[in-house]
Amino acid sequence: MEEFLLTKEPLNIVRISTALFVRVEQGEWTGVLEKEVENFETGLKNVLERVPSEDVERIKKLRSFGT
Repeated sequence: MEEFLLTKEPLNIVRISTALFVRVEQGEWTGVLEKEVENFETGLKNVLERVPSEDVERIKKLRSFGT
């Protein structure tokens, strides 16, 4: 999922849904809601640490998931 969020492609609900679908298809989905939320939060934190600081729009969109 982190790879999807790090690309220069625009972030939107379709892109996020695709990333989640890929996780399910690859057998990475645990089926436990609390664990999935934790996985998403960890992935989001990792992505935010890797996004270049000049990519302000992507950082804003990613941070909006936490609010």
